[in-house]
Amino acid sequence: MSFLKYKNIYFVPSFHNKIQFAFEVRKAFSEIKPDIVAIELPDIYYSDVIKAVDFLPSLTMLCIESRKNSFEYIPIFPSDAMIEGIRISKENKIPITFIDLAIKNYKVLDDFEPPDDYAIKTIGLEKFYETVKNYLKKSDSEDDIKREESMAFHLSRLNMNYKRVLFIGGMAHWENIKAHIDNKSYKFHTHEFELIKVPFLATPSKKSLYSFLEEIPYLVFKYELARRFNLDYDKWDCIVKLLQEVKAMPIFEDENYTSRELQSLIDYSKKLTFNDNKILPDLFNLLLSAKQTLGDDFALEFIDLALSYKFESDKSLRVIDFDDKNFTLDGKKIKLKRKMPSYFDDKNNLNKWKELKLVRKKREEIDPEYINEWFSFGFFSHEPEDIILEGFIDRTENKLKSEILEEPKIHEFTGNLMDGINIRESIRDFHKKKLYVKEFKKEKIDIGCWLIIFDDNLTFEKYPWEMSLSSEQNNESDIAFYATNPFRHPISNEIIRADYGALLAFKPALKDNNKIYSQDLDTNENERLWLLFNLALEFNTTDDILYIAEKPPEKIYYDFAKYRKKRIFYLQLSSFSTRNIKKLRKFHLLKSKKTRNIADDYI
Repeated sequence: MSFLKYKNIYFVPSFHNKIQFAFEVRKAFSEIKPDIVAIELPDIYYSDVIKAVDFLPSLTMLCIESRKNSFEYIPIFPSDAMIEGIRISKENKIPITFIDLAIKNYKVLDDFEPPDDYAIKTIGLEKFYETVKNYLKKSDSEDDIKREESMAFHLSRLNMNYKRVLFIGGMAHWENIKAHIDNKSYKFHTHEFELIKVPFLATPSKKSLYSFLEEIPYLVFKYELARRFNLDYDKWDCIVKLLQEVKAMPIFEDENYTSRELQSLIDYSKKLTFNDNKILPDLFNLLLSAKQTLGDDFALEFIDLALSYKFESDKSLRVIDFDDKNFTLDGKKIKLKRKMPSYFDDKNNLNKWKELKLVRKKREEIDPEYINEWFSFGFFSHEPEDIILEGFIDRTENKLKSEILEEPKIHEFTGNLMDGINIRESIRDFHKKKLYVKEFKKEKIDIGCWLIIFDDNLTFEKYPWEMSLSSEQNNESDIAFYATNPFRHPISNEIIRADYGALLAFKPALKDNNKIYSQDLDTNENERLWLLFNLALEFNTTDDILYIAEKPPEKIYYDFAKYRKKRIFYLQLSSFSTRNIKKLRKFHLLKSKKTRNIADDYI
């Protein structure tokens, strides 16, 4: 059930400004079909709040000036359970009453971190409340006693006059309110307030939405859509949808992030969430996961979309902004305090936000003619990508040596266990009371050439650029490749980008009198792969070639290599992580060595 029943009162306990409780209100309203809805707000703000609700889905805040440049506010957000109760009551023409007591200089009890309300999806609101209530911080202040006595007074009257009273309020007061009704210790109290200015509506600025909403703004937007079309709402599904929308952005079209990579991000965020004793990842854990798995660019686009709320604010309203330290109203510094508990004060986690550094890459207006001019006279590689390529080459040789083993030789045990007991032979000759051991001998491999096929379809249209490059340093490789047109992907006026279709690498580098030149790569597009293979056979200074592709080479490749007294070893491309292959396949070209000093600002 989405409510707690007590006499004629159906109570929806809630933590303020949490989407799940707003959704529970909608479910309870549908199940109960109440005669009246009671809200835990003072009735002196009744008309102002009712009018403010009409601005939704635009976000507003009802501000009450308590002292000069000091305000209290009631958030009028779709994510709040009480506001949802008012909205749905108005839509169904059900009476609404406010039953709380206004207290002068009331101290809000807000130093409680609530458990993850997503648990309600599994265990239900009633069990959630029964589990949480003993951990709620109880207040024995005179102000809270008055409030609870007053709310109990109003609810007792409603209980007598209506068959189905839907009451929406905070969890912490319910047990005391019930006790007052049972013991008839409730009292009527008059509101405590001085002559104050008329409340006014303001709207939060876009960059302050997360601070005020206390939920990821994107999730609030999705909830608003769900209620508008009467759809089910699941916060986790919306988080996954958020990540998928970022993945599908045009800016990442060339990255072509896979579902597997996205799942790695999700799995990482789940581990962080588990460490925080939560069920769903918060914004920080999602952002950290995005940065660590898919990089700063993805994380930056993620945070931009996560903090967006697509419904425009009313331009006629005053704007409240918030930076790291101060609130401002129309540009003037003010003090601001909620008139209800807030669970967003993340003082303990403030440092971790400061330590999370994201770098947005620079962008500039591109001049194609200028790029063409310097490209014609030569270019330089991006050194971090050289390190990635050389590291990959070294690792693949080690990977191959660890995987290629001859069939073990079997020996009768004579005192040396060698590489372990051979169970099969030992069982077979068990009746002879003999024990057998096995001996592995690793095959001697000396790779001097790497042929890496990223795409089997090496057409002129996809990979018009054919090029060979010599090493700059002794520990680097000579390479020849077919690649995409670098002019299609300018990063800046001095940096362009291309993707390998196929790459041929020689390590150690070829001698100066035995180099591959760009014209050596010129052939029919259907013969490109065969040409690269022949170049590998011709220029390789060792006996072994490592062939890396999604499909193994055809038999003719092995036969021809054997004729040339060479050996082919094969590793499947998908045996490497997708992320590492993407890093390897993408490369940048720089105008000059000097450009290397600024390349990291753009790449």
